[in-house]
Amino acid sequence: MFLNDINFIDLILGRDFREVKGMTGQDSYISVLPDVYYDDADILRNECMSIYRESGRTEFSVFYRTRLYRVTVIVNEISGLTFVIRQTPIQPRSLNDIPFTTPIITSIERPNATGLMLIAGEMGSGKTTTAAAVLSRRLQCTGCLGVSIEDPIETLSEGRHGNGRCFQLEVSGGETYSSAIKKAYRMGASVFLLGEIRDAVTANEVLRASLSMFVISTIHASNILDGIERYITFCEEVNPMAASTVANTLYIVSYQKMNHNIRDGKIHSRRIELTAFNLKNAKTATAISGKIKTRSFRSLNDDLTGHIEYEL
Repeated sequence: MFLNDINFIDLILGRDFREVKGMTGQDSYISVLPDVYYDDADILRNECMSIYRESGRTEFSVFYRTRLYRVTVIVNEISGLTFVIRQTPIQPRSLNDIPFTTPIITSIERPNATGLMLIAGEMGSGKTTTAAAVLSRRLQCTGCLGVSIEDPIETLSEGRHGNGRCFQLEVSGGETYSSAIKKAYRMGASVFLLGEIRDAVTANEVLRASLSMFVISTIHASNILDGIERYITFCEEVNPMAASTVANTLYIVSYQKMNHNIRDGKIHSRRIELTAFNLKNAKTATAISGKIKTRSFRSLNDDLTGHIEYEL
């Protein structure tokens, strides 16, 4: 039995245990991996061990049995070496499978749109899967060139998307976000997916690119306002006046969370709950921009609650 035959969020392989998180058919969120998958899990663990020993990296991707996995390495005196292995989709999910409203889909498809689409959410909520779906739809509709810059690569986006094409670049070794973005510009790309915003350097690369490109990125946050505030805070570590630029370039902002459908006490499937707003084309866009510039997030909450009318 092979791991790519089952659906889960994370596989956790320790020195003396094999556990799985969010596996369909199990009666708890974190459960012991069924023993029929032990042999395949041990082979994958050995693959991860080999990469870790050769590279010294604590985050990397591994392609195993036609499936891409993102690996995080945990090392401590108590448990020794543990691999947390995130399962990624076999191929980019269709945007039709993600619950965006019609105005947001229209905004994603607009030919000359620029700015940042910021996807916020908790860990394991499917942010990267959504980002890849947005990238794919954008390339299909515009027929342009896109570049996905990830640390590490988490999606299988390389190749044709309708009349468009995507290249993937991994930030590792001597490749930084800055050098990868320079390559993307030289390629003539007009759509960027820039991994996850986890620090000031990445945030400012995202901000700079969003001045002239359609940029998609993700951020860990507990809600939309938290996502916007964290993004600005990261940017301000480098540029204290960044809030004004963020206000002018933030195009779409969304927040999503992952819920599990339970049947007969077991995890049957997963579903995404999602809220998204187009900040540039809202009829209250000027007011929204002003509140972002002045960091008036409590007041901004009033604009991002309920129905928003757009001028599209």
